Amino acid sequence: MTKTLSTICDFDVDAAFAGIIAAEWPNLEGRQTPTALCFTPGDTELSAKACRLARRAGRIRTMPWQSWSLDHIMAKASDGTWAHPECCLIVPRQNGKSLILVIRVLYGLFKLGENIIFSAQQWETAKSLWKRAWAIVKTTPWLNKLVESHTCSQGRGTIELTTGAKVVFTTRSANAGRGLDKVDLVIYDEAYDLTEADMAALSPTKMAADDPQTIYTSSAVNQEQHPNGQVLAAVRERMIAGEEGLFGAEWMAPEGLDRAEPSTWRWANPSFGVIQTVKKLMAEFKAMATAAGQKSFDVEYLGRGDWPSEIVELEPIIDPTLWGEMAQANVPVRGSIALGVDMTADQKFVTVAAATWTDEERVRLEVGYHAAPSREVITKLLDLISRWDPCVLVINGTSPAKSLVTDLAKAGIEPELTNSSQMTEACSAFYTAAVNRELSHADDPRLTEALKGAEKKEFAGGAWGWDYRSKVVLSPLQAATLAFWGLQAFGTSTVPDQVATQVVDGHHHRNDYADDGLMAAGF
Repeated sequence: MTKTLSTICDFDVDAAFAGIIAAEWPNLEGRQTPTALCFTPGDTELSAKACRLARRAGRIRTMPWQSWSLDHIMAKASDGTWAHPECCLIVPRQNGKSLILVIRVLYGLFKLGENIIFSAQQWETAKSLWKRAWAIVKTTPWLNKLVESHTCSQGRGTIELTTGAKVVFTTRSANAGRGLDKVDLVIYDEAYDLTEADMAALSPTKMAADDPQTIYTSSAVNQEQHPNGQVLAAVRERMIAGEEGLFGAEWMAPEGLDRAEPSTWRWANPSFGVIQTVKKLMAEFKAMATAAGQKSFDVEYLGRGDWPSEIVELEPIIDPTLWGEMAQANVPVRGSIALGVDMTADQKFVTVAAATWTDEERVRLEVGYHAAPSREVITKLLDLISRWDPCVLVINGTSPAKSLVTDLAKAGIEPELTNSSQMTEACSAFYTAAVNRELSHADDPRLTEALKGAEKKEFAGGAWGWDYRSKVVLSPLQAATLAFWGLQAFGTSTVPDQVATQVVDGHHHRNDYADDGLMAAGF
């Protein structure tokens, strides 16, 4: 059961930890309870063990809000998997969220044997956390004896253990996951500047893990200064909606409170009195006297984000009426089949689509398999390839679906991986074929909905592609576009000699097609 608290949190962390605050943190004045919260109850035993390890190794004490956050980040469901595969902490600057990450990393590395990537927008941030973690490890003999190697240079810090567990601290880039085939934990710090491309670079490595976890940490977004704040904004909206499997907590001062009052500062900053103080914040407040400065103070120290709006009226790229007119049921088809596979950026869906020709020389597009990623998709693909002998299987080279390549290769299948230039060509050709009424489809609502909400991502020279940041489940459209491109590049409209056909109502039909759609036979 998910517990959702979207405006003022009714779970009182302050009351639950009142005795600890009085005994261990007499100067702590900040509100420990987040303003917005979403979580699913789970077993918190691992969090208690992680905090004990931190106390033994680094003499680290956690404030109530920090240990409470770890309780939810490390909570286990009844089946032994993470209760929260995704976690998000949005906390004003300089409150100590990095300590939470250090504890989670150390326990994951030394006790869970995880492969971990900590990524930040700035190298100084990643390097600082590496130094903090390494300082604890090197001064703790029973931890240090397990270290096989450690490095920190050229934008990358590592700690590798004799057990094979490894943590990498790095800036975000296409090479962030190099050297790791499997990643169990990905941490996106400074997530106010996180992009879909940053996430796609690490998605294939997460897919190889049995029970991966992703953690986003950040201060609030100021869209005037953070043009890439959409990803974090989308995670926050899912938190507000109470999404199952997501732990989210946001500290902020409600709009009705005066930004000039220390009582407002205490509301937004859970470490107020220990890290943040009246003296420190008063200096910042006085320095930010302009309208722009006051906005920055609100965002950075009061958690009052200027979030990108998710409510945008989009004009569909392909006219819905035109698209509807190209719907055809039980259409005769012939020639080669091309398969396209795509996975959503959040890895919640993987889609297989197919393309072939109709007797009217249109390209027939159909969406087949569409489900959560699992081993089943490989089985489905191998079955289709065995029965249909497609001319090509196409995967976008920058999509999370690239994680399927290894398993396909083990089965002797080598998919065609598109580069960015081929992907933009595919999108342009798909659009041109649509406006010229050269497509045929089964009026599948998954593909129709993807087209209605799809957005363009512009590139230099007028090129464009479907934007993975679109607010719809985009994989049906991406998969159909890849299949369309594969058919154009590798297919033939003639019926292969080795495939038996039959004549029905004067039309050729391949025997392994069903009359209700070429993909229906396979799914």
